[in-house]
Amino acid sequence: MLIDTHCHINFRDYDLDRESMLQRALDNGVEKVVCIGMLPEGGREALALARKFAGRVYCSVGAHPYDAGKLDDATLAEFRSLLSEPEMVLMGEMGVDTVKAPDPVDVQERAFARQLELAGELDLPVCIHSRDAFKQCERVIRSVHPKGWKGFAHCFSDGPEEALGWKELGFKISFAGQVTFKNKSCDVIREAARVLTPEDVVVETDAPFLTPAPHRGQRNEPAFVRHTAEKLAEIWGLTPQEVFTRTTATARAVLGI
Repeated sequence: MLIDTHCHINFRDYDLDRESMLQRALDNGVEKVVCIGMLPEGGREALALARKFAGRVYCSVGAHPYDAGKLDDATLAEFRSLLSEPEMVLMGEMGVDTVKAPDPVDVQERAFARQLELAGELDLPVCIHSRDAFKQCERVIRSVHPKGWKGFAHCFSDGPEEALGWKELGFKISFAGQVTFKNKSCDVIREAARVLTPEDVVVETDAPFLTPAPHRGQRNEPAFVRHTAEKLAEIWGLTPQEVFTRTTATARAVLGI
């Protein structure tokens, strides 16, 4: 069985087939998914789905780097309230994006630090969005949690050095569909996987984005996370079932589910 540790199934993309989409996930061995809620509105949507599909859907809430400028005291208070619910197993996504985020890096870093502080108070793992920003993320994490913290380096897209850096910080590396892409630019992601073990790794879809091969061009959904796990099995020279079992155990340990 598998866990999709990061998807956005609250998005409108799934309004017409959400229940059948979750059934397809189950039919493909994906027993649980974590719906990532962005800002309080997204968190409330994710929580509603977790309650509707109890035991199969879990959730998070946080301020994505694209929303860093929207993080204020009132928003943090709403996060605190939402994160008190038992279905909330993760905080985020949060972090730094030096490529696409509209707010300056210093604004992103302040929002990231404030969320890390709240995660520390609540003893929750975090989901980190880092795009060309490992050094910035590392500095912010160490400033708040000098010994590192826990959670996932979401949608990992860097190389071996950064992968081992996240491991040193206490994080698991979360691979999404890019590891299956044939693009030469994704070779570095596969190189990163080779320096890790299943105990260092979780898998995700980031659905509806980043659809893995062989479904590229389609809307992504949690059922497709098995393709990412199968590619990792190929890279590691393990059976798919062994990777399913070991990465799921890794995810369970972090999320407490």
